[in-house]
Amino acid sequence: MPTYEETDAVPVLGRGVRQTVLAMGVCSVVIGVATVIWPDKSLGTVGNLFMFSLLCSAVTLAAVAFGSRLGRFPRALLLLAALVSLLTATLCFRAGDWTLLLAMWLGLAWSVRGITHAVAGVWDDDEVTGSGKQEVFGLVTLTAGLVIAIAPFDDIATLALVAGCCITLFGVLEVWTAVRSPAAVRGAGADALSPDEHLTTVIASAGGSGGRTRD
Repeated sequence: MPTYEETDAVPVLGRGVRQTVLAMGVCSVVIGVATVIWPDKSLGTVGNLFMFSLLCSAVTLAAVAFGSRLGRFPRALLLLAALVSLLTATLCFRAGDWTLLLAMWLGLAWSVRGITHAVAGVWDDDEVTGSGKQEVFGLVTLTAGLVIAIAPFDDIATLALVAGCCITLFGVLEVWTAVRSPAAVRGAGADALSPDEHLTTVIASAGGSGGRTRD
């Protein structure tokens, strides 16, 4: 999901939201790998894995929608995408013996998420961390959703392989987004300083502030 930072160095995504994105990203990676390597894949098993993946997606989107400092419009879009993911997760669980129907629900959820992700990134483009990357993430999700929804997947093994790779990729991107968020990077840099270096930095900052005040 998009990670934003304002000029006063206060992240738009709070620490709890970043942790949620990170946790759901790790879960998505696990689910994606399981979808690819699961032996003797059945439609019911793959449908359940898709359901858990969409539930993770819904949690991520809802966490950002409710816990971020984004504008009302992108937050409303992300909340809508969360609701769609939740609904399609239920539909995947009840897909029955229809491989194409299962693929259609998954593709629909990804398409909606991709559109909202890209729009949310563009909406506050001046504050997006890694300008352009979040929009690309959204477009990749949209493309994957369209491919899954439109391609004639008659074989459940092929659908599981393609979708599992996509789920794994989305999870990796979510983990990358959470780890590379501004507060996390700054926090890691601050922790790397020794006590003497930290004290020197504080004194230098105070001296610089004092000098500016005298001017």
